[in-house]
Amino acid sequence: MAQCKYCHASITRIDKEVCPFCGGKRPLDGTDTSTQDVTKIVDQLENAVEIKHKKRVVAAILAVLFGFLGAPHFYLGKVKKGFLTACICLALIGGVGFILFFAVKWQSVFAFLIPYFVVEAYSLFTAVMYLTKHNIQDSHGEFLE
Repeated sequence: MAQCKYCHASITRIDKEVCPFCGGKRPLDGTDTSTQDVTKIVDQLENAVEIKHKKRVVAAILAVLFGFLGAPHFYLGKVKKGFLTACICLALIGGVGFILFFAVKWQSVFAFLIPYFVVEAYSLFTAVMYLTKHNIQDSHGEFLE
């Protein structure tokens, strides 16, 4: 808001003839009451970077193939969630697989496959969710196509 040049009270531009607080005549003379040219801002928007829409089919394929690495979350720009998914899945496969490997009499590589199939079931669930839900957004807030 503009200020009166006499009493420095905040007044509107409607009160340009007389200040309602001190009664001074023409309180806005000599002050800048101009507005900003909007066309300068609009012209800058034409040069803005266009965001490419993410495809739900690509996210689903990444979830099936590389879901344990967090690839669909990285594709959607959700880096923290992708990194967290990768750490949890690899810790689950490594940790539970390690426990099963030494807890069972027949020490075999199949002990690591049990937690891997659990993680892959989660990845398949995520892929189905990407294909069926229509309110999934990427990191820019754009809905998947």
